[in-house]
Amino acid sequence: MPPTTATTQLWSWTAGEAESVRSGAARRLLSHEERRRAEKMRPGPAADFTAGRVAVRSILADLLDTPGHEIEITRHPCPGCGSADHGPPRIARPDVPLWISLSYADSGGVLAVSPAPVGVDVESHRAVDLTGLTRTALGPAEAAWLDGFAAHGDRVRGFYRCWTRKEAVLKAIGIGLAGDLRHWNTRPWLDRAPVRDDTASPPQRWLVENPPSETGTTVAVARPAAAVAANDDALTLLAWPPRQAGPPQESPQKSGQSAGFAPCRQRNA
Repeated sequence: MPPTTATTQLWSWTAGEAESVRSGAARRLLSHEERRRAEKMRPGPAADFTAGRVAVRSILADLLDTPGHEIEITRHPCPGCGSADHGPPRIARPDVPLWISLSYADSGGVLAVSPAPVGVDVESHRAVDLTGLTRTALGPAEAAWLDGFAAHGDRVRGFYRCWTRKEAVLKAIGIGLAGDLRHWNTRPWLDRAPVRDDTASPPQRWLVENPPSETGTTVAVARPAAAVAANDDALTLLAWPPRQAGPPQESPQKSGQSAGFAPCRQRNA
């Protein structure tokens, strides 16, 4: 069996950091379906899509000691309807006991790899209707916390802290942004917050947090509380491609200690 990881790894990339992602050799890492999708896109979006898929396959190839083009990525069945068309992503080949979650951006993205279910989301801070979104997406406790900020910039950052946490949890569960988002209290005033999933039987408790990110972006990752405790809270932050300049980084790095983590603007989940 290929090697796996006992901790959750959070990988980020920026397409411009690796010129090789646009080369023909790199594109051959893509599956037939991925190449077909890229061919239907405009040149700019196609290049970003290709870069993201090359990054994911390159990271997994190194981690699993498997050629990138031989890795098959499909989906788990949707826990809501059972469809395999829109469930959370999974590694179908090679057969490894790992879970993955992806969040793509215009010029980069984030990949989470974990021995337990995991969800990740990254968002850039755009001008949004804070009043409307607070009313429709945030619960009473979250809205009250957000009201405590006087400065508009702080309110924007606070909103995205809540939003990314919600999306990370829902992606980890596998149901996406469905239902009443106000139901999910992310307790944004806590560095690492418990979120109760009453849709599961028995109810499940997730832990969600916001690792360091670039100015103007927010990233969140959600993991089962039991898995976090079992793995000694480890969350390793890594950048792809690996930095070539400067002294080698110590590994693994705990949350908050990575110099290379750089999530980018959100494109899709």
